[in-house]
Amino acid sequence: MRTGRFNGRDITKEVAAKHCRDARFIWLEAAPSSLITGQIRQFADEARVKPVRIPGYGFGQWGDGAEIPLAKDNEKIVLHFHGGAYVLGTAHPEDFTANISRGLVQLGRGVISRTLSVEYRLSASAPYTKSGQFPSAILDGLAGYIYLTRTLGFKPQNIIVAGDSAGGNLALAFTRYLRDNPSIGIGAPGGLLLLSPWADLTGNHAERASKQEKGNVECDYIGPSADPRFSVGSYALRSFIGDIPLDVAKRNVYISPASPEIDPSDLQGMFTRFPPIYIVSGDAEGLLGEIRTLHQRVIADMPREIVVYDEVADAVHDFTVFPFWEPERTDTLKRILVWIEQL
Repeated sequence: MRTGRFNGRDITKEVAAKHCRDARFIWLEAAPSSLITGQIRQFADEARVKPVRIPGYGFGQWGDGAEIPLAKDNEKIVLHFHGGAYVLGTAHPEDFTANISRGLVQLGRGVISRTLSVEYRLSASAPYTKSGQFPSAILDGLAGYIYLTRTLGFKPQNIIVAGDSAGGNLALAFTRYLRDNPSIGIGAPGGLLLLSPWADLTGNHAERASKQEKGNVECDYIGPSADPRFSVGSYALRSFIGDIPLDVAKRNVYISPASPEIDPSDLQGMFTRFPPIYIVSGDAEGLLGEIRTLHQRVIADMPREIVVYDEVADAVHDFTVFPFWEPERTDTLKRILVWIEQL
């Protein structure tokens, strides 16, 4: 029996599998330290975070026997990072975000037959034990990517990196890391799927929001608390960035790619050499302003024909995780699958 401890709880392969229901529990070995380089290596050293073995959950056709099936010829797969502001949620199938993987597999016959969701390290700070600071989650994303390419034999161009909410932030940062460091030799993904991505962690859009965007912030379920000092967003930000100064985080393209504080010189080429991108947002969601900013920055660098921006009427933040949000949820997932098939 293989045992482990992750995000504050004990995990065994057998116990986890018992509770997976429609998903397969998989241990993802720590990414080799030799693949951690550049700016992310510097941040990792300063935060004293290292690659670790992490859990993952495979949805769809992962086989029933002891051996996990290798990638088929030209098989495409989604590597998913769940939402939860970096301090909440899980890749486990009981989490709401698992409905994204379920939907893609159920609707994606002939396009997507399985997905892999990564149980990346969550961030914490006082009053809890400090842990999971940036860039821990990027190192964990790398573990999932290495598993797909080197263990199962998926071609990088057949991997679609996806994330919802904070997972969208991670998917962006992880893809940027691969773009910035081709010398590590693991290849770039074939597509990037962003579902209501949290693109400005420092919240600078609130002061520049349009009337519609301000209304969304007040009405969406992720709206502000009565006292911002005790909001999930405030706790998430300080937990995630750790000892990184706030003014540095506001200007860092890995942390807040839609921040208005990013130096204009860093905006040019911010998304060059990125894979095709599909961005989903709800026009009633609280993050609408920063997602629109992100989209504008993407199309400033990328050919418009490889960028899809899908703003869904009356939809709230991360609506694709809610099975009752129909028909918008299913219609959106079908459009995403058409896009994946054409990659």
